[in-house]
Amino acid sequence: MQKRTLNNGLKVICYPIEHAMSVEIGLYIRAGARYENKENNGITHLLEHMHFRQLGDMNQKEIYETTEMMGTSLRGTTYKEMLCFNMKVRPKYLEKSLDIFEKILTTYDWTEEQLESEKKVVINEIYEKEDEVTLEKIYDKAIWRKNPLKRGILGSEENVKGFTVDDLVGYKKEIFSKNNVTLVITGAIDEEKSREIFEEFGKIKINEGVERKEKVEVIKRRQFKREPDVKLENFASWNIVDVQLSFDVDLTKIKENELLFLNSIIGGGDGSYLQTEIRENQGLVYDIYSCVDIFSKESILSIIFSIDKSRLQLSILEIIKILKQLKNIISKKDVDRNMAFFTENLWYWAEETKELNFQLGSDFLNDKEVLTIEDRIMANERIDFQRMREISEMIFRKENMSLIVIGPTKGITENKLRELL
Repeated sequence: MQKRTLNNGLKVICYPIEHAMSVEIGLYIRAGARYENKENNGITHLLEHMHFRQLGDMNQKEIYETTEMMGTSLRGTTYKEMLCFNMKVRPKYLEKSLDIFEKILTTYDWTEEQLESEKKVVINEIYEKEDEVTLEKIYDKAIWRKNPLKRGILGSEENVKGFTVDDLVGYKKEIFSKNNVTLVITGAIDEEKSREIFEEFGKIKINEGVERKEKVEVIKRRQFKREPDVKLENFASWNIVDVQLSFDVDLTKIKENELLFLNSIIGGGDGSYLQTEIRENQGLVYDIYSCVDIFSKESILSIIFSIDKSRLQLSILEIIKILKQLKNIISKKDVDRNMAFFTENLWYWAEETKELNFQLGSDFLNDKEVLTIEDRIMANERIDFQRMREISEMIFRKENMSLIVIGPTKGITENKLRELL
């Protein structure tokens, strides 16, 4: 693996995979809802869309035709704190695809006509995802409070309608800037080609931009000080309630790989504690699982399930009982059973490098340690059951806890649920 910060400020990683038959290219930009405000929320997502209207001298039709003739497509995704462009190609198309990524970095000349057309597309997306976005807003507001992560990705129809080309160009110059952009190439690439890429992309003019900082200490005060928090939202027409029990995780005390491993033991795997006890042994739910949302500075571990509201209190009591016991019952066998997912299975990344590309890009962009597959495996092999017990005790506390219940909640009170927790 070769990683460089070029003279123009652009960060680049080239990760050769022996015997790979394809190349995955990813461009990662630090942007998104986290760095927006109420007035410009949604601008990153709209900017992503505009890159499919015009790239340098290529119009929309030419973009699609060019990528299709390479047997691929250009993909764009906006996350809460990152904007990504990705493409997977056969090695013989690498030069041609890299030209597209140079155009992504240097295109600023969209027209008002193109913008107005794309606004309609984005507004239709807002309409189509209205119910989904409504639920996300409920969860995000309950969990993140005043943290900027509570903002949605799409923004509002009002915001989208109000953006101008000048707004988008000014915003792009701010975020496509030194130390704010990472290019990652994984797969069938050799050292000589890597050097050529470093040289070529080092010639591109990258904006100075602004350094994106947040008052981390202010954000931390807003988390980890709950009662616990309980949020009910009534949807009377639903048959069952959807439940999300979430816990704040301090990434300054718990490593990302440790959190992912613990999640697998608790509810991420088929033989996890929640699946075995709540679903299989007690038959309380059809499905229950845990997951983690990891951001650059914060993380949340959530337990998610749906249930008839008559069994809601019992399910919560049983889940809390399991979580309280974890600090004593997690065993070496639990660690051994899950270890292959975090060691042997990481070699799957060498067969399908998109996940590897994304991990490298997000880590490098957010100044986290960038590891090879081998180093990542070695780090996971150091995990033991004593550490899993220790971090479970750190996470599963009432001052870290949020409970969100959505559905036919009439007759359920926040105070009663808070007593259970």
